[in-house]
Amino acid sequence: MEQFIKSNFVGKDGFRWWIGQIASDKVQAPQTKSKKSWGIRYKVRIMGYHPYNNIELKDEDLPWAQVILPPGHGTGAAGLFKSIKFQQGDVVIGFFLDGDNGQLPMIFGSFGNSQYRVDKGEALPFQTFTGYTDTLKKPTETVLKESNSTGAVEPPSPTQVSQADADKVSEATGSENRATMSSFNGKVVHLGCGKSQSEESVSKMKVGVQNMVGDVADLKSKFDPSTKFYKGKLNSLVSDKASALTGNASGMVSGMTNNLYKKMTPMLSGGLGNMYDSVHATTLAATGSQVAANAAGIASQASMLGPIGKMNGLLPCLTNKIIGNLGSVVEGILGAVAANVFNYVDCIGDQATGALLNAITGQISGGMQDALGGISKLTKYMGDFDVEGLLRGDVNSLMGMSPLGDCGTPPPPPSGTDPCTYRIGQGPISGGLPNLDGILKDSNIAKAAADAAKLLGGAEDLLGGFGLLSGGIGGGGGSGGGTPCSGAKPEVCEPPKINIFGGGGVGASAIPFFGNIIGGGGKKTGSIIGIKMTNPGNSYVFPPFVEIVDNCKQGFGAVARATIKDGKVDEIYIVSEGQLYPISDDEPPIVTSVTIVNPGYGYKDCATVTDQFGNEYDVKCFKGSLVSVTPINSQDITEMPVLNVISDSGSGAILKANLDVRPEFQGEVKQVIDCVET
Repeated sequence: MEQFIKSNFVGKDGFRWWIGQIASDKVQAPQTKSKKSWGIRYKVRIMGYHPYNNIELKDEDLPWAQVILPPGHGTGAAGLFKSIKFQQGDVVIGFFLDGDNGQLPMIFGSFGNSQYRVDKGEALPFQTFTGYTDTLKKPTETVLKESNSTGAVEPPSPTQVSQADADKVSEATGSENRATMSSFNGKVVHLGCGKSQSEESVSKMKVGVQNMVGDVADLKSKFDPSTKFYKGKLNSLVSDKASALTGNASGMVSGMTNNLYKKMTPMLSGGLGNMYDSVHATTLAATGSQVAANAAGIASQASMLGPIGKMNGLLPCLTNKIIGNLGSVVEGILGAVAANVFNYVDCIGDQATGALLNAITGQISGGMQDALGGISKLTKYMGDFDVEGLLRGDVNSLMGMSPLGDCGTPPPPPSGTDPCTYRIGQGPISGGLPNLDGILKDSNIAKAAADAAKLLGGAEDLLGGFGLLSGGIGGGGGSGGGTPCSGAKPEVCEPPKINIFGGGGVGASAIPFFGNIIGGGGKKTGSIIGIKMTNPGNSYVFPPFVEIVDNCKQGFGAVARATIKDGKVDEIYIVSEGQLYPISDDEPPIVTSVTIVNPGYGYKDCATVTDQFGNEYDVKCFKGSLVSVTPINSQDITEMPVLNVISDSGSGAILKANLDVRPEFQGEVKQVIDCVET
């Protein structure tokens, strides 16, 4: 209710923080390139508040966000001031000065870049793109990757990745550098796309669990899990995460008790009516007096007013009591996740949420028992009355479903295929709103399994019968909660898959090509050096998101981007190759064709095209520009090919090599007859 009880005093009406992206350089011009600029401002696209495309909301129409100056930079007084400079594509964090109204964004910091930051690419909403612009170009060709370093070449130290990824690099390269990250790379952020408080609560719970699984993996990479020091760090981590999620879970408790009260009210009213009718009929039959029968019916109802009032008064107290106990409940669930889950998959978050719901439902039902005893005479007139049954009857009851209001709440994304989460340093993650019906079904099945085990003499399961969270994952097994789910490490690390989503279209698919291969046998790893479209899909309105999915989460750093043409995905190109992705023993690709991104100009005697593999290319020019580049031979490609255009006259040509598998051998060429018309 805080939105309706405002003090109109800055800082007292709620703190609403956000994560956003600095829009393209061209729309910053009125501020950065004008002599009439005011303050220090940037146009920012804010995740969850603004759509994922330039069609519904153009960059030009984004709000200006003021920048808060950090200590030591000065304000300009007495001529003392240090410049503040963000580049297009930077991910910034801030808050709304006007709270829930959400009209006055302020920037107070930014997330650092890493060696995997892309160094080219079109400026698209919520995708990583280069900070270099038409007026701020790369200083030399020696700049390999854009980063936050001050040198021309990115240092090899893995200081800008997670600890687990840093260790992977150290192991693969033999380096002793085990530096940890100081940024938020790899963290998952919820963008706020639910249409109800329930969807928002469940989504935040799942993101919290997902980040905790990643944090536990980082801990294990740094410390020996058998040591007392590690166990202490783990307990501290679980406790901190539980504290962060308890506030979110308390909203679920309030929603569930409120919905229970709404369902009980008409049932109590109907029960009182039925009680009156029954007592009235019995008394009338015994006395034959309408007056006595009416008085007896009213008296029976009056006898229930005290117990009903006591029960109504109990609900707020019960809600507060359950919220007070939530911290230990959430901590117990997260502790079980930390002990048993090695690989986060979406159903892990579902089961953690289901276990929490089971615990809350049990506490509400148990807490109501004393109050229900006082109205036991009434409940027999209320039909099929059961507190737990009311709570578990549907999603609305179990989740405390209620629509979101308009008071500064971010609207849902324009399409159900748009992402609800964003991984910092990588980009949007596929997956829509949580499956509330599925969570309800599994939580009910898990509760039944726990009750059955209790009847057979087993210990009551704190986690409500979810076998996964109580250690039941042996051999990649399943969950006691119905839907099979395993948090164990995958037995087989598969090559990464290309997941294409969003953009308003459907059906696009692609496969990756690998290079920079190291290792041997069944433990080869490499980079993603190319992607081939296998289906262009249809109905795309704007370029979809591209997610590179590694089932073992072994590789990292690869970033790809899509382009569209006539409603179809035209191509997917690599902007960062990444490393350490598990690969199969497939044959290396070859260059099958070349796309002329820019034909250049001034090539008087045409040009020669080469690459680092020794491939030869047939080049044709027209009026000083390249019009055709065709590979003549086909050497194996083991890293991302770089095509060099060699000429004494022209410039500006940009070429892109397209990769594919080597075609099957068609037999030797016996004779070639060249027919020339004269």
